[in-house]
Amino acid sequence: MAKNKKKKKKSNPETTERNKKIALISAIVLGTAGVFVSAGMGIKTLDQRAATLVTDQDPQVQINWGQGGNGHIWMPIAERDRIESKVQASLTNSKALSWHPLYQASKALQATGWVNGQPTARWTEDGSIIIDASWRVPAAAVRKNGRDYIIDFDANVLPLEYAADQSNQLIIHNPALPFPGTGNQWNEPEIRDALKLFGELQSNDLLSQIVGIDLGTQQEHGILQLLTDNNARIMFGGGPGRSRPAEMPSSVKIDRLASLLHKTGRIDAGGMILDVRGPEISMQRREN
Repeated sequence: MAKNKKKKKKSNPETTERNKKIALISAIVLGTAGVFVSAGMGIKTLDQRAATLVTDQDPQVQINWGQGGNGHIWMPIAERDRIESKVQASLTNSKALSWHPLYQASKALQATGWVNGQPTARWTEDGSIIIDASWRVPAAAVRKNGRDYIIDFDANVLPLEYAADQSNQLIIHNPALPFPGTGNQWNEPEIRDALKLFGELQSNDLLSQIVGIDLGTQQEHGILQLLTDNNARIMFGGGPGRSRPAEMPSSVKIDRLASLLHKTGRIDAGGMILDVRGPEISMQRREN
């Protein structure tokens, strides 16, 4: 859902030309290695020149948001507005076309917890700032103490949390480690196993009936259980690539689920508890 564009203020031709010249001459780009200035121009020299070339107001920021395969911006509008406000606030009284506003805008976006590394910021010809970043994409939610915390595909915690069952995400239940804080990685091997298993299921068109994964508790922690939209459990065992005693390889277990879905129309075969770990599939049927 596209955000309505704000009416752009008519630019002054002289100001635009001055900004264009300084943007072209200095070619300022703020990236992961810091500030780069073309033609060997030093930062002190650049700042002295930039101090005489200012915008009429605080520079406006344009953030290039992450997009899905269909070109759709997946981030909620409310969250985009919050991020834009935070980045824009970092530029108060930053009218000079120097590297300082670029640095401030980049650091403000990095601090949100939504991006990997340091974003790249650059001036445009009209005196505004464009920011590009490597975005962290929501992958699932981890439930802890009745709250659902959104994580990306590397288990980094994103700045979104919800009451239980309100996130519209696949849920990972029973993590062993405590909530690590927004922007940090939930560094638990079993959570990474669950994310890998979600990926395997999706690549095999087996995810549509899955609502989450239970990591298990105590001695059974790490024995992954798939939770279906039919209130069934599928005992899957170790995650993809993780070998456990007396278990079939993950590829065999995935093939079994695909076969059950093809034959019965249900990945859980309509049962209550399905176990695909051993040499044979076992199932506990529902009581009539």
